[in-house]
Amino acid sequence: MKNNILRITPLLLLLVLIPAQLSASDISVAKSLSNAFADISERVSPSVVTITSEQVYKHPAMGQFKGYQDMFPKQLWPFLPDGEREMKSTSLGSGIIISKDGYILTNNHVIEKGENIKVQLSDNKEYDAEIVGTDPKTDVALIKIDASKLRPIKMGDSDKIRVGEWVLAIGSPFSGSLSQTVTQGIISAKGRSDVGLNQYEDFIQTDAAINPGNSGGALVNLDGKLIGMNSAIASRSGGYQGIGFAIPINLVNRIVEDLRSKGRVTRAWLGVYVQPVDAAMAKTLGMDNAMGALVQQVVDGSPADDAKLKQLDVIIEFDGHPVENSGQLPILVSTQRPGEKKKLKILRDGKEKTISVKLGELPEEVAAAGPLEPQKSDVGFTVETATNDRLRYYKLAPGLDGVLVTNIDRDSDAFKKNVRVGQLIQKMGPNVRNLENVSTKSEFEKNLRAYEAGDTILLLVRRDNNNTFFVALSITD
Repeated sequence: MKNNILRITPLLLLLVLIPAQLSASDISVAKSLSNAFADISERVSPSVVTITSEQVYKHPAMGQFKGYQDMFPKQLWPFLPDGEREMKSTSLGSGIIISKDGYILTNNHVIEKGENIKVQLSDNKEYDAEIVGTDPKTDVALIKIDASKLRPIKMGDSDKIRVGEWVLAIGSPFSGSLSQTVTQGIISAKGRSDVGLNQYEDFIQTDAAINPGNSGGALVNLDGKLIGMNSAIASRSGGYQGIGFAIPINLVNRIVEDLRSKGRVTRAWLGVYVQPVDAAMAKTLGMDNAMGALVQQVVDGSPADDAKLKQLDVIIEFDGHPVENSGQLPILVSTQRPGEKKKLKILRDGKEKTISVKLGELPEEVAAAGPLEPQKSDVGFTVETATNDRLRYYKLAPGLDGVLVTNIDRDSDAFKKNVRVGQLIQKMGPNVRNLENVSTKSEFEKNLRAYEAGDTILLLVRRDNNNTFFVALSITD
């Protein structure tokens, strides 16, 4: 009897949850939506292509048998591989046709280090492709095939997208035989930064199924217009788990303009290093909410320096766009043109202030150096030159020499050995007999570059005004 009840219970629940009779209007709405998805797929799919490229890499082959030839008959010695052997692998991705004459968008990681790049259209025609330009910092690439009368995709406006709206993702997951695969979902979030995939991030997050091979494919709205280029997935298994990321098309278009005209990207530059504002930091700054980008350092002679930006200013708005977190500011600045004048809304000493700044062009050395606060470093933390203002901020006596720890990886050896943000590193060296004073960030980093992976470095760290301690750290790869 009990087993019969268990069998019947799910059926009773279904009868309760499902209406006794679907109305004709309900069915009509469902059919209209289904037809909309089908119409969009038919219209957009011919604009999405499959991209393959060959990658050549060195394999140690059987070089490990060097010195062990005696284990084999002499007759076999000439046949034992010696040294490295070249191996080839094929990478798979997707692309988006943006012009009738063969310009195609894709991700940089799809064609990076690739040779013999092939593009397969929806009608199975195959073309050789050449690289027009790439931008690894945003993972955008532009390639071209020698073709005409192609069907370019219609462009949308990614600034107007809304969380919750329906989208379709189109690409070639897993295999070229699965080209023009269409999946459906919603926009789960927008403005995602600090994902750790690219240097400049402003991702659209979606739950439309995206899998390996979808990279470079199209994310379109219900008007069939391109709003994003699929780029990556967050997955523990390597497959779809409901979290995919796409690069907003407005950002892609800005990059493509430069790649098409110059073959490289020119970025605007403000000249500040920033850090996040957490709840504790917000409280000390007199802020009601934890938001914005805290100015950690102003570069001498930079546009920010000319505009009189100061350390400890919090940038809360750039050119009318709210700065929700420090990760948003670099992408907002970099997508502008050098020479343009922009308004910044900042919080200084608890009061809002608006200043004007004329953006410069990002210098090559700054672009190569990257942000002040990389997520990881050789010793697990990042530093800044100690100024009196910053020393006071961390409750240290003004006038002390050294570099302040500004960010630390909680999984690092340094964190396990009690190095913390706000402590002052005053000496460094290979051992206690060879410790040298360190006064600036550049001096610290120059000294650090003299060490190799596996070396040990000794640091004298000031915890507060009265206490110092030594810590020995191993340099990581």
